[in-house]
Parts: sequence; structure tokens; C-alpha cells
Amino acid sequence: MIKDSVKIHDNFSLELKSIYENTSKKRKTNYDTITYLFIPNGLNINNQTYPNSKFYNDVKVYIRYDASEYTLDDIINLKTGPLKQLIKIVKKISNDKISKDYSLEFESSIKMLGAILNNTLRLETNSLITKYATENSIFDTDYLVKLKNILEYYRALFPQIELSNLEDNLKKTIKYGDEYMSNTINYYLIKLLDFYKNSKVEEVKLKEILLFIKEEQAYRKFNNYDVTNEDDYYDETLLHKRSQLKKYIEGVLFLNRDVRKEGAIFEQSVFAIAAGLAMIISTGIAFYYQQVYGNFTLPFFVALVVGYMLKDRIKSSIGLLFISKASSFFYDYKIKIKDPENNIIGVIKENFAFVPFNKLGPKVKIHRAKNRFIDADYDLFGEQIVQYKKKIVIFPKKFGKEISDDRLKSIVDITRINFYRFIAQMDDPKKTYSILKKGKIINRVGNKTYHINVIQKLYSENGIEFKRYRVIMTRKGIKRIETVALDTIK
Repeated sequence: MIKDSVKIHDNFSLELKSIYENTSKKRKTNYDTITYLFIPNGLNINNQTYPNSKFYNDVKVYIRYDASEYTLDDIINLKTGPLKQLIKIVKKISNDKISKDYSLEFESSIKMLGAILNNTLRLETNSLITKYATENSIFDTDYLVKLKNILEYYRALFPQIELSNLEDNLKKTIKYGDEYMSNTINYYLIKLLDFYKNSKVEEVKLKEILLFIKEEQAYRKFNNYDVTNEDDYYDETLLHKRSQLKKYIEGVLFLNRDVRKEGAIFEQSVFAIAAGLAMIISTGIAFYYQQVYGNFTLPFFVALVVGYMLKDRIKSSIGLLFISKASSFFYDYKIKIKDPENNIIGVIKENFAFVPFNKLGPKVKIHRAKNRFIDADYDLFGEQIVQYKKKIVIFPKKFGKEISDDRLKSIVDITRINFYRFIAQMDDPKKTYSILKKGKIINRVGNKTYHINVIQKLYSENGIEFKRYRVIMTRKGIKRIETVALDTIK
């Protein structure tokens, strides 16, 4: 099963997020995705101006484990949960000689607890917001009690860590985890508080949330977590520190990528064969004219020059012909996904190409034609169609072996596509136009937008699924993304 979402990452970047579940009991789990970008011809994006190398410069791919789903009760009480696992390793560190494995497990457990808590709070916050929208009921006060319990259990470990023989750098890890969890709880409580206030919930009912937030702010200040320079008007240092902290803690979920060109050996073999064929032809010409005209004659000299010219062109032409035919069998890049212990847990292959509209599948054509503004939307003025294919293979036996979390079951593929190159040929974001109203000419200003349509074709063990989005852009960047509902096609 593939869980897929599309959102704006920044002014010019589109983020495609796909979650691939490790569901197969076989040797491997297979997924395929094809993303089509339908780009207006006026933007001058085509196979001459936008080659393979530019596309891959504009694409950034992150691969990580998907944080496991736990409830707050699970985190507090479950013996195999992240909090209990951390308490166990701290006891080992306190009682036994510090080993490299224990040190790595200690650091990993802190990071894992932080990453799981972040995911849990995201799910819980969305659930509370949905519950209020449907049932008009605010949070249960037990929610805050559970958060306080998690922090109390965690902070109770500080004295044991200080008395242990851990290296000073590793001792700091528990403080990093503390600051990260405090920031995370603060973020989601403020998000919840803001929602309730916008929903006109009485202030008195929100008093406990406000008190919790203030207590954690005071705690962070006391521990010098949020200290910044008074001259740092835009909190640059604070935001940078939080960003680095987030990368450090959530880095436990990120996987290593070994990127290599697909079919490189085949390509070199083809060029070698092409060179051999060209040499055979040019040498044959030379032998023939030597037999007819003999050595050291002008015709033989001319034949040698012509043979050399033909050899060079034949080698290039045959090589390019073979490579163009082989491109349908090979992907551009092969990415080996490796865990921190260098085990290969999966492989992703990716391929980029421009394709004509008539080469698209019938269902893709129908989905693209839905909700056109005019029938000539692409037939008259034309669109350039980018096809970005991915083949994903997950190996269950190696999956999540380095992380002691039996709920870990999926990989997240985050692909960011930057559209900054697309704006070069765009008009000014504001356009003036005139209308006649009550006999008077009125000049008005409107947004000049461009629509980039995105269709995704997702293959999994459950079948094929299509999704479509419309990216609305101006020269200043992406304004919004609209989801286009698709008809069921048999």
C-alpha cells in the first residue's frame, strides 16, 4: 500500500511524499510510481532547454523510516515502547561497564523517543481538532497529565546519566532530547491552543494549556535552552539551533543513499562494440583500396582519410543508437538504501524523460482532460510532459534490524521538485486589464498565473491508483495546490 501526499515546501518547491509499507511476506516488496508534470509550452521547458542533468539538479530525495505510531499511553506504559527501552539502557549504563554498543543504543533510544513523540503528538493534535469539529468537545485534561508524565520519567534519568561513565559528549545527548521534546510539545500545544481560540472556545477552558506552555517556557529558560543574543532581532540563532536539533534527533530515522548510474557497464560495453564495428569497417575500406591501388598511392591515402572519418562517425552513431534503444530497459540512477550498519534494506531506481501526449496511457489522457478550462488547453498551444518514474523494492529481512522497534513497518520517500527554472519565461505576476461598467472604462489588476498539472500513477500489490493535482504558480512562486477529483475508470 502507498500513502501519498503533495504539498508546498517553499515558494518554488513541490514536495511529493510517498509512504511505502513493508507488507510483503515474500523476499521483497515491490512498488512503482510514475509522476507526470504537464508544463505549459510558454515556459520554454523542453528536452533541449531542460535536459536530464538540470532535472536531477532540481530534484532532492530523502529516504527515511516512517516513525511508528504510538499513543501517549503506549509511550508511558508499553514495555517494548521507546520510553521503557530508554530506561532499560540507562540502567545497563549505570550498572555495567560502558561499551560501544551500549553508547550507540543509548543515543539511538533518545532520538527514537523524540521522533516517536513528535509523530504521536502530530496524530493526537489532528485527532483533537477533528473531534472538536465533529463533536464540539475540547481535550480531556488527562492529555496534559500524560505529557507531563513522559517528561517527568525522562527527566528523572538525568542524575543517573551524570553519575555514569559515559563520555561528556554522550551525556549531553539526554539534554538535547529534553530540549527537542519540550520544543515539540510547545509547538503542538500552541497549534491546539490557536485552533481553540479561533473556534471561540472560552478562555477559562484553555487555562491548563496556557499554564503548561508557560511552565515549559520557564523550564527552557532556566536550562538555557532558548537563550539568544539580545541583538538577534529575528531570532536567527534560536531558529538555527532548533533546526539543527530537529535534524539531529530525527536523523535516527534517515537512511543512507548510495546513488549510482544505472546500466553504466552496459553503456561502456555498447560504446566498445560500436568502436569495434567502426574499426572493422574502416580497416576493411583500407584493405580494399590497398589491394586495388597498392601502397603509397594518392587513392590509398584518400581512402585512409575517408575511412578514419567514417570510423569516427560510425562509432558515434552506432553508440547513440544502441543507447537510445536501451534507455527503455534501464533507469537513469539506481539508489541503494542502506541503514547505519550498511545493510541494504531497499533499492530505488529513477528515470526522467519527456514524452508526447499520444504516448500516454488512455487513463492518464482521460484524467488530464478532466476540468480543462478550454478544449484546446493542450491540443492548440501544446504542453511539454515530463515523466518521472520510480521503481521501489524493499527487502523485509533487513528492514529495521538496527532499530529496536517492532512497530516499524514503512519507508518514507520525500521528493522535492524545485520549479525555480520555470519562472524565467513567465510574465509579471500582476497584469492590468480594462472593463466597461456603466459606460465607464475601469482599469483593474489581476494575478497572472500558470497551471502545472501533476498526475501520479501508483502501482502496489493492491492495484493501480491515480491522483491529480493542479499547481498554481506566478513569477513569485507557488500560490497554492488544488486537488482534482478523478472519475472512476474501469
